[in-house]
Amino acid sequence: MAGPGARLIGRLALLVALCLPAAGRAASVDVALVLALDSSSSVNRDEFFLQTQGIAAAFADPEVQAAIDAGPKGTIAVAIMEWSHPTRQNLSLDWQLVTAGNAAAYAESVSNMPRYIEGGGTAVGAALLRAGAVVDAVPHQAARKVIDLSGDGKTSAGPPAAPIRDSLVVRGITINALAVVNEEPDVDSFFARDVIGGPGAFVEVARDYDDFVNAIKRKLLRELKPEPLVAAIISPRQ
Repeated sequence: MAGPGARLIGRLALLVALCLPAAGRAASVDVALVLALDSSSSVNRDEFFLQTQGIAAAFADPEVQAAIDAGPKGTIAVAIMEWSHPTRQNLSLDWQLVTAGNAAAYAESVSNMPRYIEGGGTAVGAALLRAGAVVDAVPHQAARKVIDLSGDGKTSAGPPAAPIRDSLVVRGITINALAVVNEEPDVDSFFARDVIGGPGAFVEVARDYDDFVNAIKRKLLRELKPEPLVAAIISPRQ
């Protein structure tokens, strides 16, 4: 017969298991979403700030929060990474569960996120490789897995993006893109041809980084739809 000490230890173990935060147990989420932000030389400090503040504003927006809540699970998992040169990527905010109830707090975390990478070439293919590894490491069961890559330029270094895109799609990962067209006006066409892939994949367009806040909200609302769109679309420029 177990003594009082053993019974106490057993009860404590059960209590700990029941009280573990979601990050300590596998959760079921509607979408596992990696936001991959361009941090290359073409993105100055003000422009990078506009990226993070745009994402923060989107998660603080009641319409985005309602879209999260409308999913079957009412929960998504989000990670944010930066990318530039082939050997320069950084997981800036690791996987976190986001609901309508805590989205404003998550927005605050994004708003306060520093820039870890500054400068370097535009290695879109290498960024996709790293984003795929981040998706593979998600500690939750996800109905859909999505990489959301933002950038203002075509590949200038590292491996070509298209073959890496294809390998990720085969693994069940959808890749969408947000093209900022202030530097290279045809970057949206490059993203449509070589970057996006998977069910409902699309390119969202921002005229410049000031327009990023509007574009990222539109993009998140599309990505949070329970049923993906059926075709790749380049959003019309306003």
